[in-house]
Amino acid sequence: MRISLVMPSFNQGRYIGTALASALDGPDAADEVIVLDNLSSDGTADVLAGFAVRHPGRLTVLRAKDGGQGNALNRGFGMVTGDLAGWLNADDVLAGGALARMRSLFAARPDLVLAHGQARWIDAEGRDLGPYPTRPDGLLHDFREGCFVCQPTLLLRRAALPALGPPAGIFDETLETAMDLDLWLRAWKRYPGKIDFLPEVQALQRRHGAAKTDRLRASVFVESMKVLHRNGLNVPERWPLSYAEEVAAGTAPAKGWPAVRAAYGDVAGPEALAILDARIASDPGFAVLHSHPSSSSRAR
Repeated sequence: MRISLVMPSFNQGRYIGTALASALDGPDAADEVIVLDNLSSDGTADVLAGFAVRHPGRLTVLRAKDGGQGNALNRGFGMVTGDLAGWLNADDVLAGGALARMRSLFAARPDLVLAHGQARWIDAEGRDLGPYPTRPDGLLHDFREGCFVCQPTLLLRRAALPALGPPAGIFDETLETAMDLDLWLRAWKRYPGKIDFLPEVQALQRRHGAAKTDRLRASVFVESMKVLHRNGLNVPERWPLSYAEEVAAGTAPAKGWPAVRAAYGDVAGPEALAILDARIASDPGFAVLHSHPSSSSRAR
């Protein structure tokens, strides 16, 4: 069973060699890796050239300006030839044995369309930061409480891709941070009962200052609430409150709060927004938000 991996890349020269080695080196390897490099200027090209020599015929590199990560992913997924397809970011790492376990799982279950697994966070230096909050029994409605899928652990049958998106591609190119969540929601809606989970650690997802998850924190919340709503799921107050808690803890920027608050109002309605505003205003733990011109009901 052939596996194809798509890897969008932009100035991740510090990490991309480790990512490629996890995908291409050793007996547990992908049959095809397609790198879409957005004209990186940090030495990435030299790393890619070295791996192309080491793995002739299995690494395809396209270096060209893209229209964002979603655009690069759509181009890459449009090129895959494997039976199974996945997405590995240039700063993440596949765990040893991950692809072999996936091959065995899909071979044993011809009906299976999608599978994902356990994962762990690592920092810029590769040090363990703890488990990613995956769950083996997650159903569509469970996404309301947060994304429980770690993106580099997931593989899809290539034959299922056309049913998950328009001819332009399976990823919504208007999204900057939640194009993966949007795809998972559509997959969980379309293929109930045809999704499985591996209880082993399948990947290590890296957290560092330049990663989108941290750098564009407010956008993660805004876009996630948007795609939950458009896929027919109500958005609990837990989403904006989680962002407020991150601001209070100093791990998210206060300047992102107005956008998160407004996005919640758009999807949950004015009554829910008023309840949120009252909660924020009455809690001294959110003092950093109290004085913000868009954080209170008076500003609406």
